[in-house]
Amino acid sequence: MKTFAARMFLILLAAILVPAAHLSAQENGDLVARVGSVPVTKFELAREFQKILPLKGGFHGGVSRDRQLEIRQEALDKLVERALMVQWAIDNELSVDNGEVDAKIAKLRERFKSDEEFSKAAGDEGIAGYRAALYRQLLAQKAEQTAVEQKVSVPEDRVRAHYDENKDRFMRPRQFRASHILIRVDPSSNKEEREELRKKAEDLLKRAKAGEDFYNLAYYNSDDRTKFVGGDLGYFHEGQTVKPFEQALLKLKPGEISDLVRTRFGFHIIKLVEVNEPRQLTYEEMQGKIRQQFEKEEREKIRSEWLAGLRKAYKVDIFLK
Repeated sequence: MKTFAARMFLILLAAILVPAAHLSAQENGDLVARVGSVPVTKFELAREFQKILPLKGGFHGGVSRDRQLEIRQEALDKLVERALMVQWAIDNELSVDNGEVDAKIAKLRERFKSDEEFSKAAGDEGIAGYRAALYRQLLAQKAEQTAVEQKVSVPEDRVRAHYDENKDRFMRPRQFRASHILIRVDPSSNKEEREELRKKAEDLLKRAKAGEDFYNLAYYNSDDRTKFVGGDLGYFHEGQTVKPFEQALLKLKPGEISDLVRTRFGFHIIKLVEVNEPRQLTYEEMQGKIRQQFEKEEREKIRSEWLAGLRKAYKVDIFLK
């Protein structure tokens, strides 16, 4: 009985909190949109804009006015989408535990020396306004979890059938493990400098083929960051290295050391450690990836259909000009 009462209290709180936040935003002229009874404030829009901007802006210079308007529209669209979810959550009597909201506010508060400083940082939105926005955000997440995530289901036989029908796609190419020593050559170097570096590389090659420890030769002489692990390149597939490097690998047997190999990076001395021939990947190796892909496709489909229904069900008012 106590649990039921607590649940009803949270549902009522959700129903009261969102409209109250809407009225406050409207009264202060801070509303940029409204979905049903759910507000979208200029403060939320500013935060969403700042979140998107680094991903859309260039690395150099500013962002044009037209581009800023495009980003602002993208931010608004995302917030309207979120508000649709919130309104659905309210209508379906979903709520967020206040303790979760309080914990996030408390975590944010830790960044400030005092309540006064925290309150000042909240600006015109205020702590209460930010808290209401945070509640809506969490409520939208819960709505999506309920309406989308919980409905995503991919039967095992569908995964298995896809693997059986596409076995030829699930092949692992030839795999190498190798170490190398790189004597880097600057493209702007002159003939004399390149010849000097070649002689250095040839001397190291002689020492390696004479049986000197390859790890130490790489560690003390290589110009590549793999020097710190004795030149170990780990495992890589055929086709992942530059052509001269791969051609040299294909001529070697495990344990053998190549002649000097020239690439655009400089002179390489390569030691082949291991070769794994191409093979069929098993169902057990592939089922996780296949399932993830199917789940992603189903999730996107369910979400798209759900949001399309919400747009038809709820009135959206845009006040932003």
